[in-house]
Amino acid sequence: MEDDYVEGLTGEEIINDVLEQVAENLRHNCDLREADAYTGGYDGTVDVHLRLRGFDLAEVKTKIEVKRPAETEQSGEIEETEVDEHVDIPLEPRLNLVRERSGQEIPSLGKDENGNAVVKKRRYARKQRPAEKA
Repeated sequence: MEDDYVEGLTGEEIINDVLEQVAENLRHNCDLREADAYTGGYDGTVDVHLRLRGFDLAEVKTKIEVKRPAETEQSGEIEETEVDEHVDIPLEPRLNLVRERSGQEIPSLGKDENGNAVVKKRRYARKQRPAEKA
């Protein structure tokens, strides 16, 4: 009974999954390693285009500008590096796999102490990726 129960994705679950997909893609860029430091900050844009499937097809298109904090006094010249990443998020019809890949709780149908059906949440540990080599 538990394995057959699937709830639709909430907006928050979609946001979490999109952010995880973008973060995972950026983690593979050698200019964004833990050891790198950019004293001048960064700026850029993030384009989002999602097709949301349910009773009606809805499209979300937005552009988010990412700006660095107000200019601070810097000694010397700042060298710039650009990072351009493209993330394709294919349709995954198995909604619980979407929740699992982004480390979110998965709703399951169980019974309480009185035998009534209740929705419970379970969480699977995410697989840890081996450290990237520079």
